[in-house]
Amino acid sequence: MSSSIDEYLPVFRGLDDISISGKKIAAIAGVTPSTFSRWRAGWARVPECKLVLLTLLLAHWIDELEALSDNRDLRPRSRVETRLNTTRRCLFQQEVINQTLPPETVREGSHLFRAWWFQEGALRTKAPENASWNESLHE
Repeated sequence: MSSSIDEYLPVFRGLDDISISGKKIAAIAGVTPSTFSRWRAGWARVPECKLVLLTLLLAHWIDELEALSDNRDLRPRSRVETRLNTTRRCLFQQEVINQTLPPETVREGSHLFRAWWFQEGALRTKAPENASWNESLHE
């Protein structure tokens, strides 16, 4: 039985709730999908600057989903709100963990996010294309 390097990090639970594909997140993080998969499973240590990047991506996508849900006439708002609250909780837990990181690491992760934002993030001002969230919003 293999032991886990890291316990499951809250950012991965949040990213799972947002329903962005691991392949897409891996591409943004500049790693292979298998590396991202090992990070998610806790079988490989996530470089701290990449952890900051993933946390900022999660925060960005939560903001996008909140904006999308606010702009729609939602009937079962409680389901969407419950899911958003769970995802926000994951973000908060990860931010608490990230507070222990060295400032230069946080800066490096922030620069990675900024580079992604200027390259492709700002081009999309809508929430990520994920069927499960969009279905929840339209029910």
